[in-house]
Amino acid sequence: MKQFVSYLSNRMDRFSRWIMIGFFMIAFITTVYQVFSRFVLQSTFLNDALPMVDFSVFNLTWAEELIRYLFVWIVFLGIGIVYKAKGHAQVEILHHYLSEKSKKYLHYFMEVINSALFLFLIFFGGRILQYTKLQISPAMGINMTFIYVTVLVSAVICLIHSVNNIYEVKEGKVVVEDAMKVEEVQQQTNIS
Repeated sequence: MKQFVSYLSNRMDRFSRWIMIGFFMIAFITTVYQVFSRFVLQSTFLNDALPMVDFSVFNLTWAEELIRYLFVWIVFLGIGIVYKAKGHAQVEILHHYLSEKSKKYLHYFMEVINSALFLFLIFFGGRILQYTKLQISPAMGINMTFIYVTVLVSAVICLIHSVNNIYEVKEGKVVVEDAMKVEEVQQQTNIS
């Protein structure tokens, strides 16, 4: 079971990264096209030079909505990627004063709380989808369930990562001290 969860966690992380890269590329290309369409194709210079061509047909009315929804997906997929890398902000003061055994229990406790949060998001994220299945986006005309499912997908990915983290701490693969490493900064004053 441990190996399967570890394999699934790594695959989900890799898959999320590739999807994010793809969504960033689509959002970037769409944004560049929108800027080109607005400031070049809709310019007075081009309209005066070619009055017989209607450049408004090249303006995509749904592009801004597509970019917005892609960024929603990018953010929620990014939550799982950052959680896997243990890159979220943390309060680390307890780790400086606890013994190694206590740090391990604290790490377990934090992962259990995170897992409970992810289960909460899975449960209520699924319930949100029941309300949004009849909503249609205004410009693109797609079902809003495709947008709100990001909460559910992100929570499932993070839950898999959390279970994997619990297994890694249990096996001793992760040194709890390394997971919560803080650089000490010396204060220097000019007071003699």
